Amino acid sequence: MGSQLILAYDIGTSSVKTSLVTETGEVYASAKCDYDTHHPEPGISEQNPEDWWKCACKTTKALLEQKPDAGKRIAAIGVSGHMLGCVPVDEKCKALHAALIHSDSRAGAQFEAIKAGIGKEELYRISGNVLDSRSSLCKMLWFKEERPEIYRKTAKFLQSKDFLTARLTGNIDTTDYSDASHGELMNIHKKAYDAAVYRELGLEMEKLPELHAGMEIVGHVTEEAAKELGIPSGIPVIAGGGDGACADIGAGNVNTGDIYCSLGTTAWLSQCIEQPYLDPEQRIFNIMSLDGIHSSLFGTMQSAGGALKWVMNVLGTQDLDEFNALAGKIAPGSDGLIFVPYLDGERSPIFDAKARGMFFGLSMSHTRAHFMRATFEGVAYALNSILKVFEAQGKSGQIRIIGGGANSALWKQILADVWKTPVAALQASANDSTSLGVAAAAGTAVGMFRDLREATDYIKVKNVTEPSDHQSAYDKYFSVYQKLYEDTKEEMHAIG
Repeated sequence: MGSQLILAYDIGTSSVKTSLVTETGEVYASAKCDYDTHHPEPGISEQNPEDWWKCACKTTKALLEQKPDAGKRIAAIGVSGHMLGCVPVDEKCKALHAALIHSDSRAGAQFEAIKAGIGKEELYRISGNVLDSRSSLCKMLWFKEERPEIYRKTAKFLQSKDFLTARLTGNIDTTDYSDASHGELMNIHKKAYDAAVYRELGLEMEKLPELHAGMEIVGHVTEEAAKELGIPSGIPVIAGGGDGACADIGAGNVNTGDIYCSLGTTAWLSQCIEQPYLDPEQRIFNIMSLDGIHSSLFGTMQSAGGALKWVMNVLGTQDLDEFNALAGKIAPGSDGLIFVPYLDGERSPIFDAKARGMFFGLSMSHTRAHFMRATFEGVAYALNSILKVFEAQGKSGQIRIIGGGANSALWKQILADVWKTPVAALQASANDSTSLGVAAAAGTAVGMFRDLREATDYIKVKNVTEPSDHQSAYDKYFSVYQKLYEDTKEEMHAIG
């Protein structure tokens, strides 16, 4: 028999990815199963929780076909999943309604009511998160007010990973601090639900699952689940975590002060901190780690790789190599052309759904290549505006980067120059970081590792991009970028 394995499930926006991870942090085998997200009306984004379970069963069996010896080697199981969800279930873990996923914004009226009652500032003080109509708290209140019969029958409101964990273990009474903190469901300072908040909103705390550290064992695989999955019963299952918190660990973001950037369709920066940090201007938010001790500061932007794709479409090119080559011929600063990437509103640091994008500083001398380089630079400026908030906690020696953007040498150089910090690309695929993170937590829970630091020792850096002599060239343009939103905010809202 070979070495022990961790079985990791990652419930994504469009698929479940199931991986077998070794003790040395390598993906031994993986399989994926797609499902649909339904948008019957604007602002509504729903998934069928049964699809998650069916895909978990299908992919697990596919892995065991690939690796017939793997079943008996599974030492622990961990589940990660998309955050800001809301799944009402009965005592037997039957979903009473479709899952409201992270992009569902139907709870606008509930958002306004909470803002007028408890207040955004007070809820930020309690939860460490910026109030949003997509939060789990707003969605729970939506069920109470708009679907009272379902609310009455609900035993627990779960997150996506909690639903799968419950199907594995038969335990519906478990969630973790990462999901509860980001969903504005808990007091992040006390690591507990805040009774005053639920009294104010008329919500029953009994309908919320028990809080755990994500790396805590909360049950074992039942005989019924084992038969459906094709694995042995009795395997320990941890509480798991939200995908953002798991990706944190998968990027090795486990030491105080560590910062990493995920640069994909959207992008975010995350910094590991000892205690939650409340920004006076509410520009960033906190998510608790799976260790139940640390927190991470997060700042997210809506359109990163998505902005790049949009510009490529507008300019009539699908050749990313050509895009990089042409952009690389333009001098840093794009000869005064500045891109503001607010194509779908923006989250950190402005949290303004009506914000709009722009190319500023156009002149007759600008070419297609200028637009290309300005796009890379605009995303770097947007992320730098988040990084400036993080620096209240101290500056990092280097910033790790994952995601498709890490494949562009030019983009990494621009980031290093704008941030004035070395940028370290990781060897592991960005698609694996979430699975590797929850696997590290599960392995730690069963004694394979002493702690998350040891569990993430295997994470290797592929290359490091140092800031160049051009870094000072961006100072003037970033200063202009920072002023553009405030100077045009009123006009953005008029057309937004």
